[in-house]
Amino acid sequence: MPTPPALPIIVIEDDKILRALQVIFDPTTDPERQAGLQDYFAVDVPDISDWLAEVRATAGALYPADVRMVGDQAALHAALPDADAVVVEGLKIGADELAAAPKLRMVQKFGIDTRNIDLAACAAANMQVGTVRRRTSGAVCEQVFALLFALTRKICLTDGHLDMDSLTGLGFKPKMYDTRHVSGANWARVTGLRTLEGMTLGLIGLGEIGRELAPRAAAFGMKVLYNQRTRLPDDITAPLGATYAPFDEILEQSDTISLQVPLNASTEGLIGAREFALMKPGAYLINISRAPIVDRAALIQALESGHLGGAGFDVHYTEPGDPDEPLKHFPNVVLTPHTAPANRQRGMDDLAEVVTSLAGCVAIPWRASFHP
Repeated sequence: MPTPPALPIIVIEDDKILRALQVIFDPTTDPERQAGLQDYFAVDVPDISDWLAEVRATAGALYPADVRMVGDQAALHAALPDADAVVVEGLKIGADELAAAPKLRMVQKFGIDTRNIDLAACAAANMQVGTVRRRTSGAVCEQVFALLFALTRKICLTDGHLDMDSLTGLGFKPKMYDTRHVSGANWARVTGLRTLEGMTLGLIGLGEIGRELAPRAAAFGMKVLYNQRTRLPDDITAPLGATYAPFDEILEQSDTISLQVPLNASTEGLIGAREFALMKPGAYLINISRAPIVDRAALIQALESGHLGGAGFDVHYTEPGDPDEPLKHFPNVVLTPHTAPANRQRGMDDLAEVVTSLAGCVAIPWRASFHP
């Protein structure tokens, strides 16, 4: 009986989302991780067994695989000599990494923002690079607009308040117009309503989510500015309808600021008292990234002073949140319980596309021809 061949080796960045690929490709994955994935998807898909079987069937000779999760650049470099394929979200792939990976057949980016991958070096090495336009990024993008609509149209504040007494209790002065002469629109006389058209949207970060936000905002008639550490080439930003501006100018010019940057030492407290002071009076702040990017005390002070027009957060300083969270008591704050990624099926489709991409480009002929 012939000796079974070694399993293909897939090196995967240890991102919380990408850990699902370990479960998909490697049946020996820690049972606790397998159970954790099942529990994560169960909110929308009670049993993922059939889905796992379907996805594994598309993996072809890549299933089963020896999956090696790497948490930093050094670990990635150490794992590359044995790798048949690598999947990265933020870790860098350049000439040095390619030189260390003699068996490597494909680099798969989890997303479309390939700034962490040296495409020229990959082309020179005849290395296939795969990308996936993440459906979850589009879903998170939708949450930004959901929060913004809730704030600009005061939807959460006025929800269910259809009678004179309740509207008066909110501080409005409802009174029906003389409809013999004019429309009855906004007889509740809700003040301060705004439209997105004509607003300036400032994007802090133009990565995966920012690149979904910009064209949608432009479609609403918004002017889109962006800022991040590295200015992007115009051939990337022009089709998105986004224009680069310095950080302080973004704060000064934007009617709405949306945060979509990772939380790290350089971004923690990025928006604080100084930044709130630079913002337009009445501006809105949307955070779908991580709560500590905004200084909590400064946020509360900006709301209490009335300088900040409102805030929409899908991420919070503690999760689950504190029942006594003071942000809940501001009428111009909308808080959602980290629901931006929407239905789990969106993320499952992202993962399935990564598997298909890898299987289509990483042929393992000796696996396919092996017969025990």
